[in-house]
Amino acid sequence: MGSPAPLVSVITATYNWSSVLRYAIQSVLWQTCQDLEMLIIGDGCTDDSEEVVASFRDSRLRWHNLPHNSGSQSTPNNVGLELARGKYVAYLGHDDVWYPTHLALLTKALQETDADVAYSLAVMIGPPGSGVRVLTGLSGSGHYERGMGLPPSSVLHTRDLVGRVGGWKDYRTLRIPPDHEFILRAYDYGVRFAAVNALTVFKFNSAWRRNSYQDKPSHEQAEYVRRIREDKNFLAGELLEIATAYALNRPRSRIAVLPRSIVNLLPPGWQVNQWRRIRGLQEWAGCPILLSFRASVLFRK
Repeated sequence: MGSPAPLVSVITATYNWSSVLRYAIQSVLWQTCQDLEMLIIGDGCTDDSEEVVASFRDSRLRWHNLPHNSGSQSTPNNVGLELARGKYVAYLGHDDVWYPTHLALLTKALQETDADVAYSLAVMIGPPGSGVRVLTGLSGSGHYERGMGLPPSSVLHTRDLVGRVGGWKDYRTLRIPPDHEFILRAYDYGVRFAAVNALTVFKFNSAWRRNSYQDKPSHEQAEYVRRIREDKNFLAGELLEIATAYALNRPRSRIAVLPRSIVNLLPPGWQVNQWRRIRGLQEWAGCPILLSFRASVLFRK
């Protein structure tokens, strides 16, 4: 007889970046909600990621490696959804970090509101020295509004939601990123959203860090894990950093945002491919539709 199903299944897609994966796993295992499993889905990993997972010696961690790299989180996430046993599903980027109360707050929100999707506040942190901080999860109405950007690491949903709206779509069939499309599709199906106004997610956008998948840095995540553990004023300090960034009108992103009129003309998958190139996962290639939009514009120095 198998073990009882957990309350939450955490899905983490990963590819050949074991040094940073360690900190994502740590931020799952220190959750105040301990009724969980973590499905770490390798997207054709060839490094020591499996050994890193095994080093934690925790039966709640489940490793599954795909035979080939798919190039995006969609396929690993869908495999994770097939393997998930929890009532709820959460996603955690392998280079992101959760605050210890993240799962407890989101599961409570779904249980109290009978919603299908809950989300918390997340801060997207620019490269060291940039001062960039972008806060997601807030709206003027206090509720989810169509088109709001929600990083997957800030989202929890019921597992049966996927049976109603479908899973993650292949980025090569989309003109917008798969995570954005997944949330938009859920909203358009009429599912209920619950907002949690607490900062629980720290996102280190790999596409804001040139050649991140070649250099494989993990010092930022290591420092955040240390500070969360040791600094009792950690959250207050982070909120001050965010307020400072907005007061000084820091750029929202190091990547130029293309006009919708241009995006609609681009081939499916183009945007994700640009991010792959910035990360060092794919060679640069020209696109005649872009005209003057070149790599030097996409990634501002």
